[in-house]
Amino acid sequence: MTDRETRAGTGAVADGLPADAVVERRKPRIPIIWLIPLLAVAIAGWLFYRTLSEEGPTITLSFQTAEGLEAGKTLVKHKNVDLGVVDSIHLVDDLSHVVVTARMDRDAAPHLKTDTRFWVVKPRLTAAGISGLGTLVSGAYIEMEPGEGDPSRTFVGLEVPPVVRSDVPGTEYTLKARRLPSISIGSPIYFRGIQVGEVMGYAFAEDKRDIDITVFIKAPHDQIIRDGSRFWNASGIDMSLSAEGVRVSTESLQAVLSGGIAFETPINLADGPQSVPHTAFRLYDSYETIAEAQYTEKIPYLLHFDGSVRGLSEGAPVEFRGMKIGAVSEVRLEYDPKAQTVRIPVIVNLEPERIRMVHETETGAQKVMEALVDQGLRAQLVLGNLITGQLAVALDFFPDEPAQPLDRSGKYPEIPTVPSDIQAITRSTTGILNKIASLPLDDLVNEMRATIDSTRALITSPALTGAIESLQQVQPLLESIRGTMEAAEATLRRADSAIGSVGAGSPVQQDVVQLLSELKGAARALRVLADYLERHPEALIRGKGSAP
Repeated sequence: MTDRETRAGTGAVADGLPADAVVERRKPRIPIIWLIPLLAVAIAGWLFYRTLSEEGPTITLSFQTAEGLEAGKTLVKHKNVDLGVVDSIHLVDDLSHVVVTARMDRDAAPHLKTDTRFWVVKPRLTAAGISGLGTLVSGAYIEMEPGEGDPSRTFVGLEVPPVVRSDVPGTEYTLKARRLPSISIGSPIYFRGIQVGEVMGYAFAEDKRDIDITVFIKAPHDQIIRDGSRFWNASGIDMSLSAEGVRVSTESLQAVLSGGIAFETPINLADGPQSVPHTAFRLYDSYETIAEAQYTEKIPYLLHFDGSVRGLSEGAPVEFRGMKIGAVSEVRLEYDPKAQTVRIPVIVNLEPERIRMVHETETGAQKVMEALVDQGLRAQLVLGNLITGQLAVALDFFPDEPAQPLDRSGKYPEIPTVPSDIQAITRSTTGILNKIASLPLDDLVNEMRATIDSTRALITSPALTGAIESLQQVQPLLESIRGTMEAAEATLRRADSAIGSVGAGSPVQQDVVQLLSELKGAARALRVLADYLERHPEALIRGKGSAP
């Protein structure tokens, strides 16, 4: 029997209640007012969980400087999409660089790898152009470039933006140069005048003898590269002066300002396979040096020139009748203390591959040179460029020179030389001046002065003055003789006409003919006398024997 039933059956009054009252015991309940804080806690927990689930990782970036960066404002972007924000910036203990802490979005977490790159985008002026002008309004930001590798949260930022993004298709190659040409990071790479790539960077090679230049050729142009492709420096303006005139060439205005590199692939290699990435190529100084590089066989010879070699330098051409067959490799000065003599040996490299043999023989180049020297082959300095005064070495035959064989006694075979044309002219002029200097000029001048004084005394002497006056008196006599001759000739003409009227063979005609013959002889003698006296009037005074 329950407590309720007991109390109801007895009808007793308990606790001041009616006997028929029913007493029930209820369970304790939570007040409704407490549901509000419980609901708030649940909402806060849900928001906290959502925040943690959506928030990305926190990364640290190292930069040399924090220029343009602001905590809480500078964004981290990729392709202009926000992926995070800079949380804090502080210096390291040794003040060598700054550490930037950034909160990244959850979407960026899968791309934070060891090869991921970060750099600050801001206005930059380089040789390749101007970039980052948009940040003048929006402010600087950090650009992220996804990479490959293991997950990472610590990165070293780039101080200079990469020239080529990792998502750009193409191939990297290496160019080796003796010295760095006039190029910089971002300088263009040209193929037939079209820009197909850029210079990504440069550094010393492992052996420190060459400089390795990393270039990037964009697809599909990288398919042109073959193992036999040739690269050359296309920076600046290429100017040359030749018999055809002045030639000026350049790839583009950008190549003039920032430098550039050009390349070509020979046609016979067009069907070959593409070069693998990071293949090394030689970078030539110019396109002309590519043609020079194909002549690999070089034979050294020694030359000795008397006199000055000013204008002769390394690389000067060696020519045979105007055709280049080699180049000067060394010019030095030697002093022999025993003989106390100074010599200027010149070493030249002859390239037999430049000479085509008409009849193929097994005779070596040295034997051919010996035969040519025996025939009179000599080396001579000639003027290579009239404007710059540069000298060149010319080989030609001089049969009038004394016989001299090819000297093989030294380290290099020695080709005989002859003086240059300028030296020959100088020697001839010097010889003439020496002969003039050896003449007794003082005695000659004294004799000439004495001769001039004697002539002056003769001209001013009274005897010569009197002779001139006597000749002036003879002039009327000569005119009288000339008049007599003219009258005699007229008489002879009249007599000749009169004889024509006399019968032929008569004694009168014969006498007249004889008379006329004598008169003609007398007239001829008078004419000769008159001509002689006209030329030598002094004969009237001194006689005929004194006349010259």
